[in-house]
Amino acid sequence: MLNKETKEFQMTAKTFHGLEEVLALELKKIGAKKITKAKRAVYFSGDKSILYKSNLYLRTALKVLKPIYSFTAKSEHELYKKVKKVSWSTYIDLNDTFLVDTTISQSKFFNHSKYVSQKTKDAIVDQFRDIYGRRPSVNRINPKIRVNIHVNHAEITISMDSSGDSLHKRGYRVHKVEAPINEVLAAGIVLLTNWDKKITLKDPMCGSGTILIEAGMIAKNQAPNIFRKNFGFMFWKDYDLKLFQKIKQELINNEVELLCNMEGSDYHYGPISASRKNISQVNLSRSVKLKRFNFFDQKKISEKCHIIFNPPYGERLEIKDPDFYSNLGLTLKKYYPSSSVWLITSDLEKVRSIGLKPSKKISLYNGPLECNLLNYELYE
Repeated sequence: MLNKETKEFQMTAKTFHGLEEVLALELKKIGAKKITKAKRAVYFSGDKSILYKSNLYLRTALKVLKPIYSFTAKSEHELYKKVKKVSWSTYIDLNDTFLVDTTISQSKFFNHSKYVSQKTKDAIVDQFRDIYGRRPSVNRINPKIRVNIHVNHAEITISMDSSGDSLHKRGYRVHKVEAPINEVLAAGIVLLTNWDKKITLKDPMCGSGTILIEAGMIAKNQAPNIFRKNFGFMFWKDYDLKLFQKIKQELINNEVELLCNMEGSDYHYGPISASRKNISQVNLSRSVKLKRFNFFDQKKISEKCHIIFNPPYGERLEIKDPDFYSNLGLTLKKYYPSSSVWLITSDLEKVRSIGLKPSKKISLYNGPLECNLLNYELYE
């Protein structure tokens, strides 16, 4: 049966593989309860304020979903019939636009996510037609209401998508470079590296500045989506504007002065220009030093620093230099004593040419690419 509305309710935060532990810690920090890690997701409970705060503050969440109905179904007819049991006018108005998204984990009963979405949509609009004689419209580009269906074998969960667009869309990336790293993944990497803010953070292949921006917001305790204008819950019938504004102001009040040093460089002018413009969007221009520089032309021994690399790899960008990783290792060993180096790559064979043994290896995914986040501790 349909779950009853209570002050506290269950939610699901979706994330990338490898970031579940980081996301669970973030949820604990904002006061979420009953936190349980799953595959590419974390379950938790809280009230409306936690729902709003999770969308604004969580750095490693892609979506925050609110489950409203769970059931079993083994056929399209059973799926349609049970979806139609939900009182959809509680969640959608006749004048709203909506969209159904489906993810299928494993199922011998349902193989095509688009077909499940279609049958769910049919059940929703047919209910409206039966009651009101007309129906809300589907909008595939910019819907007001998003309904999420999750299929696991015969278990079906219907959730309302409180985020709308994916939470990685912070709004600061006004200029892009080729194959930019996802903002959620970048934030997760910074958090996984346990950066000591007293040590300078360097990104020697900074691209559009995503890692530097996410690191700066972490150091400043700035909510990553504080400047975002729209969330899915803003179109819900129980949206509380005053509560949202109160939470947003509290998060702004909790920001701290940025005292750490951050430096970014890239071999090409384009990425430096893009980084500069993107960094200005989140008021970090005074805190990040940028320069056009080829990492392999390093001539002076660097101070102790915390280095995070997102070099070209896999299908993202092709490395044309066959000695890329061996030269990387030589440069690090010669010019970066006492530094902690973190590098994400899917080129698991080629990366051995660095000639250093990683002290840590964390499995992550960058989209469909299986990657490792590798840590090299350098000594004098």
